[in-house]
Amino acid sequence: MSRDIRLLSIAELQARYSDGSLTPSETTEACLSRAEEMNPELGAFISIDAQAARAAAQTPRPGPLSGVPLAHKDIFATPDRQPGCGVVRGALPCPPLPPSPLLARMEAAGAIDLGPLNMAGFALGTTGANALVGDARNPWDPAFCTGASSSGSAVAVAAGLAFGSIGTDSGASVRVPAALCGIVGYMPEHGALDGTGCFPLSWSADRPGVLARNVADAALLTAVARGQTPAPVERPAGPLRIGLPESYYTEGLTPAMADAFSAAIRHIEQCGHSIVPVPVVETTEMRSLHRALMRTETAAVHRAMMSSHPALYELSVRKFITGGEGILAVDYVDALRLRAVMQAEARQLTYAHCDVLLTPTTRSPALRYDAIADTSRAETWAQVTGLAHFTQPASYLGLPAISVPFTLSPDGLPLGVQLIAPAEREATLLSAALDFERHWTDLAAFPPLAG
Repeated sequence: MSRDIRLLSIAELQARYSDGSLTPSETTEACLSRAEEMNPELGAFISIDAQAARAAAQTPRPGPLSGVPLAHKDIFATPDRQPGCGVVRGALPCPPLPPSPLLARMEAAGAIDLGPLNMAGFALGTTGANALVGDARNPWDPAFCTGASSSGSAVAVAAGLAFGSIGTDSGASVRVPAALCGIVGYMPEHGALDGTGCFPLSWSADRPGVLARNVADAALLTAVARGQTPAPVERPAGPLRIGLPESYYTEGLTPAMADAFSAAIRHIEQCGHSIVPVPVVETTEMRSLHRALMRTETAAVHRAMMSSHPALYELSVRKFITGGEGILAVDYVDALRLRAVMQAEARQLTYAHCDVLLTPTTRSPALRYDAIADTSRAETWAQVTGLAHFTQPASYLGLPAISVPFTLSPDGLPLGVQLIAPAEREATLLSAALDFERHWTDLAAFPPLAG
């Protein structure tokens, strides 16, 4: 796959189709060739549906994604495929799910589906390690983790194997892999995208989201997934109030991430926006409430299948689920009840004083797989779970959030920033993300394994 094709946005790709300098079949063939070459090393795909993709590329449907090669997390059902959820290369041993309307909308808009993508088993994990179907590996350096659970989605998009992906996010799973792999990860507000045909993790927390190479592509994919007519994302019409959290979001930053976040603050001020220190409702206790919610609902989802098919469950997944079985009903109800209380508090305490909130996406760059292999060590477990420290609050509060790549660490690994806003400010959120994206675009950075 030639470098210029891999760097194209979806709009640029379709402009090439319009002027005749490129065809959907050529692009699809280039993606398939690269995927087949790199997948043994990167572990992005569960399977590559080359025959179906080539056939679809011959006569793609007209639409906003006509002839655009995409690939999606193996958590969604299609008319021809049931998900394996990162634990089997095939269908789960459970009643079939209805086809996902999100993936159907992608197909109806003309997209080419290249095949299901790797993920953390049952969407439980933050690193990309997967003992059952193989680890996903970071295209910036395969020795490092990708983030999860939409690990294969981030790898495929970052490495130029696909132009975008639909993933899911219940606490970190779109934004963290996007940040660690140097792409955009967007989680719309809770309920914005239809979760039908998606194997559940936690009904109260699950949200489909998109992974893309840039903000404009993320907005385009989101609009199509919603069944809306895509509209261009415009840069902010005037100065925005960028909220700088006074607590929580600076806890445990590595020096590289702390330096990057300081640079992000300076950059956005140079773009003409104002930095406004704001109090936040986010606390470690909020993370505990979010985990109580997720663990209880996950235990309900998996009780029967974990009993009948125990081999599908890695030890860490089994521990998470069995922990949910012991959570008291009153604690689960409190986690649900307090969410509405904290949503109202966030509006009054934080978002009444700023347009969007700026945070790091993660505490650190990607972690080396060999350094986090033994999660029985308390320090290692803290590193692994700490990857989601800054992303879980927006999930609990149901707020839209986007991770945008900003810079590289001294070791050459991507570092991202996260923007969060109330649901009615989605256009402002995406506009602000464009200004942060300018810094990354100017770097012209691309993963070595995509070269």
